[in-house]
Amino acid sequence: MIKLSNVCVEGFRLLENVDIAIEPGATVIVGRNNSGKTSLTEVFDKFIGEHVGRFRLEDFSGAVRSQFVTAKAMRDGDYLPDAVLSALPTISLTLTFTYDENDDDLGPLSPFIIDLDPTCTRAIARIEYSSSLPMLSVLLDIPDYQEDEHANQVLFRHLRDAIPKAYAIRTFAIDPTDETNRRAFDKSTELSKLIHTGFVKAQRTLDTGKRGEADVIGKLMNKLFQTASNLNASSDDQEIAAQLKLSIAQLEQSMQGDFDEQLKGLLPALSTFGFPSLNDTELRPQTSIDVESLLTDNTRILYTSTDGVHLPEGYNGLGTRNLIYILLQLEALHKIYRSEATRPGTHLVFIEEPEAHLHPQMQEVFITQLNEAISTLSQKYPDELAWQVQFIISTHSSHLANAAEFDAIRYFLNEPSPTPGIRRTKIKDFRKGANSIEPDDRSFLQKYMTLTKCDLYFADKVILVEGATEKILMPRILKLVDEDSPDVSKLCRQYITTMEVGGAHAQFFYPLLDFLELKTLIITDIDAVRLEGTKWKKCPCAEAGRTSNNAIKRWFEDNEISVEELIAKTPQQKVSQFCRIAYQLPEDGSDHCARSYEDALILANLDRFEIEDDANAAIKAFERAQDFKKTEEAIRFAIQEDDWNVPKYIRDGLIWLSEPPPPPDEAPPLELIDPQVDGGMAEHNLVEAA
Repeated sequence: MIKLSNVCVEGFRLLENVDIAIEPGATVIVGRNNSGKTSLTEVFDKFIGEHVGRFRLEDFSGAVRSQFVTAKAMRDGDYLPDAVLSALPTISLTLTFTYDENDDDLGPLSPFIIDLDPTCTRAIARIEYSSSLPMLSVLLDIPDYQEDEHANQVLFRHLRDAIPKAYAIRTFAIDPTDETNRRAFDKSTELSKLIHTGFVKAQRTLDTGKRGEADVIGKLMNKLFQTASNLNASSDDQEIAAQLKLSIAQLEQSMQGDFDEQLKGLLPALSTFGFPSLNDTELRPQTSIDVESLLTDNTRILYTSTDGVHLPEGYNGLGTRNLIYILLQLEALHKIYRSEATRPGTHLVFIEEPEAHLHPQMQEVFITQLNEAISTLSQKYPDELAWQVQFIISTHSSHLANAAEFDAIRYFLNEPSPTPGIRRTKIKDFRKGANSIEPDDRSFLQKYMTLTKCDLYFADKVILVEGATEKILMPRILKLVDEDSPDVSKLCRQYITTMEVGGAHAQFFYPLLDFLELKTLIITDIDAVRLEGTKWKKCPCAEAGRTSNNAIKRWFEDNEISVEELIAKTPQQKVSQFCRIAYQLPEDGSDHCARSYEDALILANLDRFEIEDDANAAIKAFERAQDFKKTEEAIRFAIQEDDWNVPKYIRDGLIWLSEPPPPPDEAPPLELIDPQVDGGMAEHNLVEAA
């Protein structure tokens, strides 16, 4: 059995250089907007999909477009054509397949197996969009080209038209044991036999109130008819297609009788125009019906009603129509797969944003039901293997993403490139890179995220809080902190998700947050305790021995850290990689330190709780917090109270969270190495300066 196991994309849009493991079943792509998820679909579409070869200048990654400038300079210099060609950028898609070494017939994969290692069970196909030596003049020779401040603009304007002429798709087999061992294919026939792709795009025009075709489901009938007419389709499908053609033929025969005679009456006799040469010429209409046009333009899907009044397609809900559309698209793709004389080794189907218009419960079970649909479709062919399909599903749905297994998730992260002004995608592969998370912690996180439907995969930044009080108040707190922040770092202008994790669970998220490179503020309580007999009991900070907070202990890797040590920690010591921890601190100008969020709120707003600012303020705030009606007080400060003070430890943490990340290190400049002379032959190489 052949499976696609890995994909590497280079030089395409945000996918400057990414590597993605592909699951045997469904791979789930998640991430924020503009993180490169759609680019993955597009690169497959342009290499082996419906729009093969339709690349343009803008498809080259921003970081590699400068190589055109370098190649142009080399072309105008003394460099050999081979060196100029090697300097040009390429777009490539490298596919790694795995197979069973005991399988006697590997069919379409056989041409790509070029290694001599009997234990190797991998085969690599590489597809490149690149130029060639004969095309250098078309690509880089520009009449009246001058080196001035506008030279690059002239070059790129020329390249927009020249690239489609000078670039072409090339396919290679690569030896997994020796990358220098390659086999080139003259045509892409071998690749098309090895892998087929299918696309269920996100832009599904289902809303009748918007521009576009309303009866999109009905138009799928033509595609189903075409596959049913194929010689390799199932006998039942071929019989249905034959009966449809027979019905149309009978209809045509009927219409070409009386109908055409009546239609002839609408045509004038040509002799009436007075031209003698037309006296013996007669016009006669003949009506013909094309079954494909009939299905495409005149077939509508109706929903059956109990009273015989059937409802048009547009009368059903958008969610139902979306689900039906996806299922019918899968049926069409499945029939195309079955209709091939030689089945492809791998069928890769992309489904973009299946959650559109679906309610949360349907989103949660989508992947499970997808597997059920594959089984149901395959049952129509009991004497054949099940549909050998792999899915890549891109989504913005926390319900769908959190229901997926960790190993199936690929997190797309948009980050600044070392090249100034350029952004690129980094892919976090949970199967490859989340090994730092302990198995028990992984199980907890999977269950927790499924239950809470958190937006961890789609947020720009995250705030972890202990309880409902902090979560209810957080939107109000963000606005208060923003009042003193510059416009560029306003928290309310950033997509920040707040997760309630409790004081006993925040530490389970530490490795996951670092793996996602997600800037996170963990707001927790110092939870001061003192030893009474053999038990540690909660108390005011002034009387405490140490903290009972597991998140704090894990952060500082010290189970016996004292409250005094915690208060003395510097802001830098509270930051680790992409996370910062925040716990209670004395307010500016005060020696009092709160134990929990409730008494911290009181100490920061003593006048609103009618407590004197004296030596006993912390004790009074602690006692008052014991009877704190959390939800009522949260609503009071969220809605009723104005201009109250945010506790210092939270304000300091949010200011850190609001700040943009530091800029990446600048990429070293590219420079041309002087030619090396060997036997009178000059070779020129483009290298990156150290």
